[in-house]
Amino acid sequence: MTRSSRLHSAVAGDQAARLAHKLARADALAAERGLALTTLRRQVYTLIAESERPVGAYDLLAALEPQRGRVPPTTVYRAIEFLVEHGFVHRIESKNAFFACCQMGEPHQSQFLMCDACGETVEIPGDRLAAQLSRSAPAQGFEVHHQVVELSGLCAACKHGHA
Repeated sequence: MTRSSRLHSAVAGDQAARLAHKLARADALAAERGLALTTLRRQVYTLIAESERPVGAYDLLAALEPQRGRVPPTTVYRAIEFLVEHGFVHRIESKNAFFACCQMGEPHQSQFLMCDACGETVEIPGDRLAAQLSRSAPAQGFEVHHQVVELSGLCAACKHGHA
């Protein structure tokens, strides 16, 4: 086995382990809260969780078709709505797409770093920044109802031309 194939194998193993951890946490959270994580909801969550980029609803529909046949968009939107409402995934406002939560089940505010070149997205929990922004708004006479912080730029790999 070449060094490159060993590295690829190790990365794939890490991704599989991260996905297994996310799925186990989702199952545990649903059980703790008495939520019905139906087959469709779990499939939608799995598709979102295995991606390192925000996933749109129509991408989810296309990915589900080989497994389930044609699924009405409203059915997928209801599954997504459930996952967002219960903190399994976040809605990435600027992309109208969805991303798996890194602190599922824990109340938190997040910021998102999104690479313009490759699309990789990272969630950074940041309650202090969120609190600071919320305190600043009233000083300007502004009432905050919803806060989303999305930062776009280049990830380390793309910045150094390794993507």
